[in-house]
Amino acid sequence: MKKVLKRKGYEEEFNPEKIKISIEKAAKDAGIEEVFKVVEDVSRIALEFCEDKELIDSQELRNFILDYLKEKYPEVYESWVNYDKKFKNLNK
Repeated sequence: MKKVLKRKGYEEEFNPEKIKISIEKAAKDAGIEEVFKVVEDVSRIALEFCEDKELIDSQELRNFILDYLKEKYPEVYESWVNYDKKFKNLNK
């Protein structure tokens, strides 16, 4: 069973649906019409990234996804980054 090492140091079971949900939210917020296509494409490469790992560093995975989004779907990338900024400001 794959595990994810979270930023705060604890581990949890790897759940690919969480990746899809995050990508879907960012794509919808960016106004992308083909949300399903973006979600399937990005989640596919994210799962490939995780394929050979038993323990996945959440920050490493996040950075991998963001790099891919920045290259392929810059508007989705911007949406994700803007959400992160808002979320960090709310938790201060």
